Amino acid sequence: MKGNEDEKGMKGAVLYSTSNAASMNIMRHLQSDWNWKKGDGDSYSFSPCSKPDCCSGVKAYGCGKEIIAIEPSDSGIEADYYFYASTHKSGMGKPALTAHIPGNWAKNEMGGEERTLNMAHACKLKQILQLLDAANKAHGLNWPVNMEVDHHGPTPQHGKHALIFVEIGSKEEDRENELAGKVVAEAMMKALFRPSPVVPVYLGFGGGHYSPKFTPLMISGDEAVSHVLPKYQAENFSAEMLKEAISKTHEKVEGALVDWKGLPGEHRERIVTIIEEEGLKWRKI
Repeated sequence: MKGNEDEKGMKGAVLYSTSNAASMNIMRHLQSDWNWKKGDGDSYSFSPCSKPDCCSGVKAYGCGKEIIAIEPSDSGIEADYYFYASTHKSGMGKPALTAHIPGNWAKNEMGGEERTLNMAHACKLKQILQLLDAANKAHGLNWPVNMEVDHHGPTPQHGKHALIFVEIGSKEEDRENELAGKVVAEAMMKALFRPSPVVPVYLGFGGGHYSPKFTPLMISGDEAVSHVLPKYQAENFSAEMLKEAISKTHEKVEGALVDWKGLPGEHRERIVTIIEEEGLKWRKI
């Protein structure tokens, strides 16, 4: 699909790690708050009509692998997109709720293929960030909610799958915080059963790891951003990676949004030239 209309019947699934504290926290709340049923092994499912084979139901798969090593093929679940219930790690160690598309603009220092992005459902990413923000406020957790830039693995089958990491961080006590687990489970549950907003989709360029210009746009703006190239990856950007970002966006890419002050001066003009040569419109934000 390369239109910006939401697909009818687009189906999601949840992947989690039994060795990941945030994964287990989120899954506990999907089970206790939303009546997900435990199946064989570490599988779960939810059926709106209470029938195990309901065509409108959703499934979750868990295993003991590190969360960034789990691939959709491990689960046997066919879905249009996969939410990864995951931990968020930060050197600052502050509590946070984050969501992002995994993938590597350059080296694969944390798994996946080098210079390979995953398919981005930008409107679904926007939706989960909006729902995280709403549940975060409604339940009084009041943690920062951020869209992170593309980073780490996996990138299974050269990035053909739409993967979205939804994370609790940053310290161990934060990952096990029951209210945080409740907030993320609620956001995931609603996103799995609601159509995404239909908005124009852009690529994002510049800024730090927590997308300071793009996070507010995703939560309260009228646009969505699929892949984000942060300033620390600016030197690795090329025409090849621009084509990768466009082809790995589920929706039609309308153009590029450039955090002008959030890009190193020595790379800014080169990046804009590459964008223009591809025929994309762009604007400063």
